[in-house]
Amino acid sequence: MSLLPALRRRTRLIALVPLAALLLTACAHEEVVVVRTTVTPGQPSSAVGGGVAQPSSDAPSTVGSAQPTSKGPGLAAQIQVISNPEFGKKDIGPNDPISVTVFSGTISAMKVEASDGTPVAGEVSADKTIFTVKDRLAYGLTYNFAGTATAPDGTTKKIGGKLSTVNPADTVRTAVQIPEGGTVGVGAPISVTFCPAVQDKAAAQKALEVTTDKKDIPGSWGWLADEEFSAGEGVCSQAHYRTKDYWPANTKVKLTANLSGVNYGNGWGREDLVRNFTIGRSLIMRAEVSTMRLVVMKDGAVFRNYKASYGKESVPGRTTVSGIHIVQKTYPTFKMCNPAYGYCNLLERWAIRINNNGEFIHENEKVEQAGLLGVQNVSHGCINLGGVDAKELYDTVIYGDPVEVSGTSVQISAKDYIYDWGYSWDEWQTLSAL
Repeated sequence: MSLLPALRRRTRLIALVPLAALLLTACAHEEVVVVRTTVTPGQPSSAVGGGVAQPSSDAPSTVGSAQPTSKGPGLAAQIQVISNPEFGKKDIGPNDPISVTVFSGTISAMKVEASDGTPVAGEVSADKTIFTVKDRLAYGLTYNFAGTATAPDGTTKKIGGKLSTVNPADTVRTAVQIPEGGTVGVGAPISVTFCPAVQDKAAAQKALEVTTDKKDIPGSWGWLADEEFSAGEGVCSQAHYRTKDYWPANTKVKLTANLSGVNYGNGWGREDLVRNFTIGRSLIMRAEVSTMRLVVMKDGAVFRNYKASYGKESVPGRTTVSGIHIVQKTYPTFKMCNPAYGYCNLLERWAIRINNNGEFIHENEKVEQAGLLGVQNVSHGCINLGGVDAKELYDTVIYGDPVEVSGTSVQISAKDYIYDWGYSWDEWQTLSAL
């Protein structure tokens, strides 16, 4: 599996949020209100809007004094503002919710701009008392908030403050095994890998979305064991998306992974990823070991019925593993190695890897010449075919085509790597982090 590092710190677009002005009276001067108060869990006050607390009259929420904009005292003096998080805070997450709430007045204008000049979109509530940032922020920038609050009598105050985002020294790389525009088999899971391994898997999973051009395809994310995929790379986390049943043939699938800025607890998301791919024709291989045949079903009908030889189960370690495997990779030639049985660098043709524990479908010329295909199971666990049949199957299969092996005493397990279909649907759903 190729992990594709790419650093992409994204900054989203838009904005100044202009609002229809209230009828203003006596707007002679304006005073800046520097907001320094935030809402914290357990603050003893009543809730207003999206989880923002209403300050009490004897506990003002702003620091410093601000004069009304008219020559008289004006109602603007009563305006109070709460920001959440507190203005002036540093190292906030790019995905953290941000709001500014005005009491005893309304928001008549608000502008948010990053220190690199990028505008940020926001939204004002219907009653014009709460401004909410809608865009995701970028790493390592300071965001300036500038706006105006208007009292019922038309007097105004300015609102001003800054927030700064975290600037992580390093970020978590993410990779998807299915390439953009690829076509895969009906048993293909979507595998998303996080390196290094992440602590907050729920936060990662919330950022993953799978959509299709068909409705009612039940599916769920499952987190398999963290492991080291490449020497020296360290331990990585892996989330697989599996459908309840096989994918319907010819389905268009889109994975959206909005991972940039996600806090994994021990690191931050580096980049967003999108994959559009297609589920191809339905090709399912049925390998009932006792029959010594490999039946290939294509779009619900028998496509081929090959003579085969499976593992010699009477010898420990040579049993073909039962369970639903999938085609993982194909090789025109592959050097087989099993020191326990006295061979290594044994070159075989038309090799189709079906698990990561040494099992392939491949040509075995010696077994074919001995007349044992369809007659006796003599392999070391692989599925042996004749040369013509092996080449035809090699040219037919794609990643994710299921291979349903049955009739042996050894079941598929974690050591077989892609063992998603070894779980029942109920079991699989328990692997979700949500």
